[in-house]
Amino acid sequence: AISKDRFILGLGTSGPQIVDGLHGVPFTAPLSRLRETVEIIRMAFNGEKLSYQGKIHTLPHSADGKAIRLATPPNKSIPIYVAALGPRSLEFVGAEADGWLGTSFTPEYADALLGPIKKGAEESGRNISDLDIHVGAADVGFGEDPEALANPLRMGRAFTIGGMGSAKTNFYMQAYSRGGWKDDVNEVQRLWLEGKREEAAARVPTEMILQTNLLGNDKAIAERIQAYENAG
Repeated sequence: AISKDRFILGLGTSGPQIVDGLHGVPFTAPLSRLRETVEIIRMAFNGEKLSYQGKIHTLPHSADGKAIRLATPPNKSIPIYVAALGPRSLEFVGAEADGWLGTSFTPEYADALLGPIKKGAEESGRNISDLDIHVGAADVGFGEDPEALANPLRMGRAFTIGGMGSAKTNFYMQAYSRGGWKDDVNEVQRLWLEGKREEAAARVPTEMILQTNLLGNDKAIAERIQAYENAG
């Protein structure tokens, strides 16, 4: 209401380190939690009383609660974008979301992430073109030496692969693995978890950095932008 409809709601499941460590709740059934959350939020946007019985969420939570509706006017047009990387979560994006906020994406292996979105969309009678897809490059740098442009980004990428999740659950690492970098990310994660941060950063392939950012001279960056467009 404040922005006069210039608003997009972005949602995601996060991961076990944040949910267990900071929120203080178990990181269990993340897709079910996300699915139910979206259903409840759409009920709220529609102006409905929030009476809901799911596997994760129950509204009202107890007999002391009351099914209520938001005080703000109904607005069924608020778009919901989802940040997701797991195959089943990506299928949910295709089936239910208005847009996708993607990371760990390279045009060379676009189907690894866009494929499940397309599948989810088609199974629900939609088309992937119905979604607003964002997989923006994290960094832009102009220069004639790609290696020099990539070097400052290695530690951040190593942290994403090795530290953005637990040893068992790291959605970024898993997405890069499905995107053609399995051996590399396994080794980067191993080094990071062993406390060898500098070695982990050095092990990040230059080509991975170049494929996921816009780095190089004018011609190289124009070619990368074209590659993203060609990938859909």
